[in-house]
Amino acid sequence: MKDPIIRIENVSKQFGTLKALDGVTNQIQRGEVVVIIGPSGSGKSTLLRTLNGLETVSEGNVYIDGVNIVDTRVNINKLRSKVGMVFQHFNLFRHKTALDNIIMPQTVVLNRKRKEAEDVARKLLEKVGIPEKAGNYPDQLSGGQQQRVAIARSLAMHPKIMLFDEATSALDPETVGGVLQLMKDLATEGMTMVVVTHEMGFAREVADRVIFMDGGQILEEATPDEFFDRPKNSRTITFLSQIL
Repeated sequence: MKDPIIRIENVSKQFGTLKALDGVTNQIQRGEVVVIIGPSGSGKSTLLRTLNGLETVSEGNVYIDGVNIVDTRVNINKLRSKVGMVFQHFNLFRHKTALDNIIMPQTVVLNRKRKEAEDVARKLLEKVGIPEKAGNYPDQLSGGQQQRVAIARSLAMHPKIMLFDEATSALDPETVGGVLQLMKDLATEGMTMVVVTHEMGFAREVADRVIFMDGGQILEEATPDEFFDRPKNSRTITFLSQIL
């Protein structure tokens, strides 16, 4: 368990009087899939957003691939090219086609030429299963298709880490399975993944480790079998009894 790709050290985050994160410490290894679960307001999405600098921390340090991203001298755009993030609501540019949504970050952040970026984008649309939607705008795509474009956009940056923040919770039930399968495929390929989700089946099947948060703290972490079959923390037991 050496040389973790993510190292979180005593991280706290304050929003006014609300302490969203309270002294969180953890490490994530290269190629590990970690699923974070917990009730609404537990701090799980805030923790995820600190890992690519979308939220600054009030206290503590966050190391990504050996670089302390709390350091104000760090180039945050360069960091985000290493850390892909997929959101609940896709965050696609409505006035750009699926193809251009994947091309633009490559040309802006990685300074790729248009031809190279387009080649990458088309290969990724093939990978996520919607090559025929390259010329469609987001409003012409289903929720599941939009989320596939969002995943392809993140993968185009060749990230070392992928973060998923409730990536399936805004989807129609019939489209959830396809996006989850895509995430499973990424895990099988060895991508380091941190996933905030309510999909307990995904957590049990794909995670190397499950983390339970409440009140801005990590209350329990274990392998999926231990976590779901033999939880130890009373708050975890209560939470699981309500959702399983």
